[in-house]
Amino acid sequence: MGKVGDWVRRGLLFPLKALLPKNPWLRVLVYALPVVLLLALFSPALDVVVRLLELVLRLIEPLLQTTLGRVLLLLLVFTFGGMFAVWLLKSRVRDMRAEAVLGRHLQAVGALVGQDRRRCRDLFRKVARYRGAPPTRYPHVVADANLKLARESLDAGRTDEALGWLSRVIEPGLPNELLRSLLQLRVRAWRRQGEILPGALRSEVERALDRFPNDHALLGEQRDLVVGDGDPHAFAAIQERVFQHAPPAQKAHERQRWIEALTQAGAAAIAAEERDVVKKLAKKLAVADKDGPSSGLLLGELQRQLGDLRTAIRTWGATRSPQGLDRIAELLAAHPGALDPRELLECCPLQGTLLLVARELARQGETARAERAARLAAEALGPTPTVCAVLAEVLGLLGQEAKARLLREQTVARLLAGSPGPAAE
Repeated sequence: MGKVGDWVRRGLLFPLKALLPKNPWLRVLVYALPVVLLLALFSPALDVVVRLLELVLRLIEPLLQTTLGRVLLLLLVFTFGGMFAVWLLKSRVRDMRAEAVLGRHLQAVGALVGQDRRRCRDLFRKVARYRGAPPTRYPHVVADANLKLARESLDAGRTDEALGWLSRVIEPGLPNELLRSLLQLRVRAWRRQGEILPGALRSEVERALDRFPNDHALLGEQRDLVVGDGDPHAFAAIQERVFQHAPPAQKAHERQRWIEALTQAGAAAIAAEERDVVKKLAKKLAVADKDGPSSGLLLGELQRQLGDLRTAIRTWGATRSPQGLDRIAELLAAHPGALDPRELLECCPLQGTLLLVARELARQGETARAERAARLAAEALGPTPTVCAVLAEVLGLLGQEAKARLLREQTVARLLAGSPGPAAE
């Protein structure tokens, strides 16, 4: 491509070169002819320029004849030269200052990552005091520094100082990332300070959520406000949103809080006899706690309230959990004989059910079978406090009060010593 361009250029210039004379002085004359014609054309304007120059020289000439004049002339030259240089370099100096501030901001971020809090705070304060033109690559560097200083102050417990840094940030024009941080920190600082009215704080949280509806931190702040209201259903609803938008590192923790919130709402619905609400909450618990017993435990409580004790025991037994076994034990203690031992084992096929079977057999007077079931349960489950307590109850039902009293005393002694209680013989 370069050779082709050279050939084209030579072809275009060939006629002009052919017309030019061979003598180099004649060539200079040909080149100068258009310049002379232009000067002749603009000679009036050139005359004005020449006369102005002559006027300036006549003004300067008296100054050059005295020492004071020459000094004054030097001062004027250097002053106007300096002003001209400042005018030429003004934009470059402004860009250099802006880039220096950006570099200081990056150093502060590096100190923050390196856990050098003192140096980090000093550098961010220098950036926050900058009032010049913002750097082109990151025009929001001052707002970012103020936000980081506010976050550091909040983490250190200096709430009023954090609010002072936040007040320096101008909200309009901020990018979404910095605006999100501003809203999060402002709500957090106001809630921690405690001087703002609850209604105003709630309105601020709602306004922030209108702007960022899926922000986990803002949803957590709203969740804390709802918890203070004491409404378990509202708490369960907001906790579901918090869980859905939680980061992966906090997913498990927020799921557990969601399960607890649904359980509390379910207990409140059972107390208020809102059966349809309980069923809806049980379905959500089945989603939140897929492998856990929470949904079955709630449905069992509902069936117990309805008076269907057999179905309640079956539902609790289907959870195959210690919590379900405890509910069954509590129900059988309140309603002895609600289920015969065989059905009890079918409903709750767990080794711990043997303890309940032994207690039911003892209540029915079947001493030999009760002792055998109790011994099998003790061998399978080990000498835990719960096992020892139920065994002591079984021994009392069998009329062996001395053994029951001894077992209780040994269990209490072992618990105080920090070790499990003994098994019944």
